[in-house]
Amino acid sequence: MKRILGLILIAAIISLSGCKQSNIPVNITQETVDIEGFEKEFNIFFLADSHISLCDEKDPDLIDKASQRSVMFKTDDIEAWDRFDALIDTISDEDILILGGDIIDSAMYASIDHVNNRLKKLKIPYIYAMGNHDFEYGSEYFSPAAYEEYLPRLKDMRDDTPYQIREYDDFIIFAADDDNSQIDPAILKAYKDVAKKGKPVILIVHVPIEPVTGDDSLTKKCKEVWGASPDDKSRVTMGVNGCYPNDTTREFLDLVLSDDSPVILVLAGHIHFYHKDMLNDNIVQIVTGAAFEGDALRVTLK
Repeated sequence: MKRILGLILIAAIISLSGCKQSNIPVNITQETVDIEGFEKEFNIFFLADSHISLCDEKDPDLIDKASQRSVMFKTDDIEAWDRFDALIDTISDEDILILGGDIIDSAMYASIDHVNNRLKKLKIPYIYAMGNHDFEYGSEYFSPAAYEEYLPRLKDMRDDTPYQIREYDDFIIFAADDDNSQIDPAILKAYKDVAKKGKPVILIVHVPIEPVTGDDSLTKKCKEVWGASPDDKSRVTMGVNGCYPNDTTREFLDLVLSDDSPVILVLAGHIHFYHKDMLNDNIVQIVTGAAFEGDALRVTLK
């Protein structure tokens, strides 16, 4: 099994005041991961949590809510969708774009159309992983209607499965929809099949995973920023000190964090701030800041 030889952690924040089509500032954090046996460089552009809240007459019942939510994600007088466009405009020589969830704030047609139109113009492939907001609709949040009626609205941008897979010669990207902080049985089965291939795996989740190294800095910061649950657990991470994992989720996490796991890198979002840690002795997790604030990651595998 290939494993990480070393990890070059580059905390260089690249402030870009000049994008291709705008002067909207964005902050791209460059990370480099060295992988044993890797034959050529591979570049990932990763963003999450743009929370685009565009709404029009096609979704009349959500116009008021969308207006209120758009104010929440407007920073420095810049709309969330303009930040998203500015980030997309910085993509140049990357090999893939990975959207790590909560790209849109609700499954409104105007928001979906905006993102879809930008993605159609990309010259590189992309993966759209689901967050907890992308397919909510008004009061429909993890409800049967959310899954059956509103999630399908995103069908033009992603495969019709709760996971997305891209396999390359040297590694596999596996994106799991942990949209309700839990893992679907179909995801667990697909992950087991991917793990059998014997290639290093880049795992994409929306909700960050709690380390098993004893490092509790992620949990502490999440409770500080988002508040703790009544029993003093993190409300925004997956693990025993976070959102209670059901049996399927626990099995998935145990496999991912096992000593013989093929996972070498986890990319996540959800918490709206940058964080980097080791999940175990072999797996690094990098969490991006929020795209509505102009934050994203450029990750080089080499």
